[in-house]
Amino acid sequence: MLKVVGASWLQTRISTCILAAVALLGIGAIILGEFGRWSIIEIKSSEDYPDTVQAYSTGLLEGSLTWQLIHHHWHNTIEAPCSTRESTCEKIRHHLKENREYHRKRAEVLAAKDPYWHMVSLFYTQLAGMEAGWKFAVHRSRKSVEIQSEDFLWLAMASDLPFLEDTDNKLRVNADLAGMAFLKLFNKTSGEPQITLAHNTAAPYGKMLRLLKRYDLGYHLSPSENSQVVPGRSIVMTSYPGALSSQDEYYIIENEGRELLVAGTPLAIGDHGIWSQPILKNQLTLAVRVMSTNRLATDGLTWSRHLALYNGGTASRQWLAVDPRLNSVWLVEQFPSITHAVDYSKDFVNIGFVSCTGAPMFKEIRKVAEVSRETAVMRSNEITKRQANITTPSGIADLMRGIVPDTQAASNNFSITSGTDLVEILAFRGDLYAQPFPVGVIDAKIVTAGIDGIEEFQIYSGPSFFNKIPAFNWTRTFPNEPHCGHPEAFNFGMTTPKWVWV
Repeated sequence: MLKVVGASWLQTRISTCILAAVALLGIGAIILGEFGRWSIIEIKSSEDYPDTVQAYSTGLLEGSLTWQLIHHHWHNTIEAPCSTRESTCEKIRHHLKENREYHRKRAEVLAAKDPYWHMVSLFYTQLAGMEAGWKFAVHRSRKSVEIQSEDFLWLAMASDLPFLEDTDNKLRVNADLAGMAFLKLFNKTSGEPQITLAHNTAAPYGKMLRLLKRYDLGYHLSPSENSQVVPGRSIVMTSYPGALSSQDEYYIIENEGRELLVAGTPLAIGDHGIWSQPILKNQLTLAVRVMSTNRLATDGLTWSRHLALYNGGTASRQWLAVDPRLNSVWLVEQFPSITHAVDYSKDFVNIGFVSCTGAPMFKEIRKVAEVSRETAVMRSNEITKRQANITTPSGIADLMRGIVPDTQAASNNFSITSGTDLVEILAFRGDLYAQPFPVGVIDAKIVTAGIDGIEEFQIYSGPSFFNKIPAFNWTRTFPNEPHCGHPEAFNFGMTTPKWVWV
């Protein structure tokens, strides 16, 4: 695990060899540390260099510095699960490789005249750099480890791929719907509006090796000289080793006095077999589409329009795109081949909040999804009931972690049995069931902003714990599940990241 303790900023710099590569390839600087079990990486590049140079060198540095994290995460989420599903995994690798080659060739033709395809091209260039950086670091470490090229694609495109863990199907359905996004409007004592956007993610516990990223990259709208810098220059996202997008779908996008906050959660869909469908070579994956959208969007409207482009993949999401300076809120629901977006600003101001729990809000999406929304609706109703008593952003943090006044545990051996416990509804933990399984809510993220921009950003790592509800512990519940690089217990509090280049 890469870690910096008690070091000055200069002491956190990379080796002389990599630093030379930085100077040659146009990266401004990089810093890496670890706080509250979130590894944190920040990369800044100069707009004076060609975009392809910025993209490749960004990937090169991240792959070099996070190679151990990447290897651990790859083992936990790909190598170990695939050991018993070799045929399925080889099919996934084949589809990923075919998809990459198709879109890289298409981007070569279209990038010069279409900003969207220029961003697609840079995504794959950055990924190639990450693979090269990882191999370089492994070579220097003299370790005999290897990850095949298609698995770097897998790490980057994981949000489009199915879970491989064996779990009871009914509980698995509940787990898919356990994440949520919640936006609430407050008024400061001065009368100025203030919003808080909160989000949590449901995933296999093997994915709890986390990486908070800030990419401040001087990309341009086209490869030509004197092209304008993209609107979404700086992107902060909660992510994973080897990923180039959030995969949680939580983004803070900034550039020159403008912010756009984006949060997405999986849509509840009836046919879960859709997740096992292959990624076809002519479908852009969600990771590529959402990062291209984040770079190019100027507001919620343009964000929704860019996200709708080339929507043929398997990932279905419910999104909020928020401009805190204007109190502008766009609600977007996307199902394969269908995108529905509305300006929700007036409703948000009138109601004071909006929650996304996976239950489709739009009739056309509900009709296609054909889903029983009982779990998602239950969570939505619970949030609606409890949000009225929340008057501060800290109250939202408690809500997202399932910490509410009347949540009581009967004993130190607390377990979920009724299916209606508040912990299950608000911060799902599969390990607390009588027959435990390693899937649940693995984090919480809360950003507060106003008319002057971002005011506070807080993140939590690991399943929720409080009172007599114990912290998650691998040894106690799943000692044989792959969790390389993880701590044994996830008993961490809130972390507020501090960036060097702001």
